[in-house]
Amino acid sequence: MKTLNDCVRRLAHEEDGAAASEYAVLVAFIVAAVAAAVALFDLGGIFGDVSQKVKDLIAGA
Repeated sequence: MKTLNDCVRRLAHEEDGAAASEYAVLVAFIVAAVAAAVALFDLGGIFGDVSQKVKDLIAGA
């Protein structure tokens, strides 16, 4: 049982690994990249076209 307590204490004090702020920055970059891709490639318009074609196919079936 003592080794489990020692392990938990070491994990609590360990400072290696990424902090939450580093993950937040990474997520912000990913969000910015996705937003840029949507704006650059007009993915909203493409989605609308595909959606309309699918609706037309379903209505014709």
